[in-house]
Parts: sequence; C-alpha cells; structure tokens
Amino acid sequence: MADYQEYRRRILHRRWRRMFIIAALLILLVLLAAVGVLWKRLHREPAPNTAQGPTILQQELTGSEWNTISYTPARRLSVQTLDNGMTAMDFRLAAQPASPAVERSSFSDVSFLGDSLTQGMQLYDTGLPNAHFCAYKGVGPNAVVNNTTCRRADGEKEVPMEALASQQPRALYILLGTNVLTADSDYTSFLTYYRLMLDMISQALPNTKIYVQSITPVRPEVRKKSPGLYKERLCEINDALSAIALEKGCTFLNLWEALADENGDLIEEYAQPDGYHLLPAGYDAWVDYLCTHT
Repeated sequence: MADYQEYRRRILHRRWRRMFIIAALLILLVLLAAVGVLWKRLHREPAPNTAQGPTILQQELTGSEWNTISYTPARRLSVQTLDNGMTAMDFRLAAQPASPAVERSSFSDVSFLGDSLTQGMQLYDTGLPNAHFCAYKGVGPNAVVNNTTCRRADGEKEVPMEALASQQPRALYILLGTNVLTADSDYTSFLTYYRLMLDMISQALPNTKIYVQSITPVRPEVRKKSPGLYKERLCEINDALSAIALEKGCTFLNLWEALADENGDLIEEYAQPDGYHLLPAGYDAWVDYLCTHT
C-alpha cells in the first residue's frame, strides 16, 4: 500500500510539473507577442500618403499678419527694356486692350472685391451702385485668404469668400493693395496672398470671369505719410500683379490709363484731399474705362 501511495505521488508531481511548464511557456509566448506588437507600433513606417499634407486651398491660416504661409512663387520673368522705355513685364503690355463700349447696366450681375476705393464705386452715383460689392475698408488679400470677418459699408459683417460664393457673379473685379502697401518694404507676402486668393476664388467661382485691376496711381505728396505709396514702387508691384493675372488665367486691367496723368500721378481733379481716394469724377472715368475694356 505504501508503494502505491509513493507511485501515485510521483505521478501527480510529474503531472503538475508538466502543467506548470506548459503554463509558463504560454505566459512567455503571450509576453513575447505583446512586446512584438508594441515594438512594431513604436517603429513602424508611416503609412504612405498621396497628398503630402494639406493642399494650398485646405490650409487653415490663422491671424491676418503677413509671412504666415509658404507658397511656391511664380517663375520670375526676365526684364528686357524695349525701345519705347517699357519692359518685357511692364503691366501696360499685359493689360486688356480697348473694346466696344457696353452699357453700365450690364454690370448689374457682376461683383467687385476691394477696399475703401471700391466702396466709393458702390456709394457714388458716378460709380456702379447697382453691382454687387464685397468692399471693406482697410483690407488686403490676406483677409480674403484667412476668411476674416469684414465690415461692409452699411456696417454689416460678412466673410468675403462666403459672400462671393453666394453671389456667383458673371464677372468679378478685384482691386486690393493700397491699404496694405503703405510701408516701403518687401511685398513678397502680399503677392503670395494674392496668388492664393485667386486660387480660392477660381475654385469657389468656376464660371466667373475674373478681372485683376491694377493698383491705382496716387498723388506725389502721398509718399510723405505713406512711404510705400509712390509711382515707381506701385508700377513695380503692378508689373508683378499683371504676371500673376496671366499665370492664373485672369484678365488684367490697367486703371492708370483712366486715372493717371502724363507723369504717372493720379489726376489732380480726380483726387480726394488724402491723395489716393477718388472724387466722383474719378469714379466716372474708372467706370468708363471698365465699359470699354470688357
């Protein structure tokens, strides 16, 4: 009987030892599997992405300051001076030529995007008050790109891109720059925002013809208070704007044909006392130019 008990004890001991070893091996395998999964998560390669980061039109731009974005600029054009003093990238060469005049009533289904200069087009009877306006005092193209809430002439607030998208005009006339170029400094960021703005507008208004209007001339005395607003610099910026307009498939309009005198300054009879805003006579000349350059 004692031999049987010893034999049974040995059998049970072996069985428990075998079960312990099996359990230990299973636990070890589970631990190794967990470590392997953790290792893969920590060291796995990022999944391939065909769209590396957001596209230009998907970027969320915060604030209204310059130098907040990075965008590949257009190819720089080589400048060649012609016999008549113009250059190969002179905005006068890129401008829309004259065409048969249309009635002012034909502008009732177009929109104007701009700053306080464009607000005058809306407010004066010599302008085009029956057109649609997205005009806001003191804004630049960065306000449009950043979806900034802006105040209209009647005091109501709106987001420019939302207002334009709801209007879906037949044509859009853009004039921006005077208010944000008052300092005589680098204007690369201004041009960058302008390109982005045209991209956004083209996407939101696929059936709209877009006109880029040149920054208007100013009186010589304006430079004393606004060092960046003088004839030579504005012509240089207009050269760049005309190149951007052609690059983006837009029509460029040279308002200097209607508003500048023989010296390239704003015609004195058209100028408000500040030297760059327009009197009613100036808007009358501006509208006549638009009617003959469609």
